[in-house]
Amino acid sequence: MSGRQTGRQATRELVRRWAESVLRQVGAPSGATLAVSERPGDGNVEAPEDRGGGAGVASAFESSLELVWDEEGGALPADGAEEAEEAMAGPGRARIEATLSFADGSAVSVELDAGTNETDAVVLLADRFQDAVLEETGGVAGPPCPGHGHPAVAAELNGVATWTCPHGMGRTTWPVLQPAVDWDDDNLD
Repeated sequence: MSGRQTGRQATRELVRRWAESVLRQVGAPSGATLAVSERPGDGNVEAPEDRGGGAGVASAFESSLELVWDEEGGALPADGAEEAEEAMAGPGRARIEATLSFADGSAVSVELDAGTNETDAVVLLADRFQDAVLEETGGVAGPPCPGHGHPAVAAELNGVATWTCPHGMGRTTWPVLQPAVDWDDDNLD
């Protein structure tokens, strides 16, 4: 596996590509849409980029999840999340939000600092979108764990975002992003 994965930092276009790759692997249901937007440090939000059919981002949201991480990548307690987010973003620091919306109007959003390293961003996108698809489909999500009846889970392993068996962490693994498809910068739109 390539150390190249940890070198790139989140941009709106890369987050869109990473999220689309994850959604193909977890088996997002038809009618699901992906919107990626960027909010400059001053709090303004660019118009979201709607990817796919369905209700799109103009539909009402039944739920939205905003994730806040500390500097070491751990989840923060709910009571301190707002203050931590303000401190983490800082003045002028852009935020990128990827929102997965379902046909029933429910949605989940993952918010990242622009510049988050690729491994952390991909693991977070894979984890949250896989959970959302599991919830939406009633327990059917991918990617399947080879030889088991459960899906693989997203984790960082040796600096690479990987799918791995939750019962044998590290023994059965493969990269979330496939180099020939997802890392080829020449294929950017």
